[in-house]
Amino acid sequence: MTAVIALICYIGWGARPGLSALAGGGIGVLANLFMTLTALRPSSSAAGALGRLLLGQFMKVAVTVVLFVLVARTGKVVWPALLVAFIAPLVVFWFVPALAARARRVKVES
Repeated sequence: MTAVIALICYIGWGARPGLSALAGGGIGVLANLFMTLTALRPSSSAAGALGRLLLGQFMKVAVTVVLFVLVARTGKVVWPALLVAFIAPLVVFWFVPALAARARRVKVES
């Protein structure tokens, strides 16, 4: 999804918006990667698993903030492109499971 948004921005508005969209998507991917790698490490108890999940969420927020600050300090970012590419995968993460669950429910009821 990030690559598609970056390509659309590049073709429609030029290199800076395209690179900004790529950066926004990259921030989202890296933050989620840190969260996933932290949260999915083995744990010996439910409390330990919950602690890893919370640590993973903290890491996700921290990585996101640090990367946004680094990108902002370049002074060359096109914010609308960056934010759209950052937010679009989050929307997909929220809605695709809900739509899939709804489709399964409809199939079962038929």
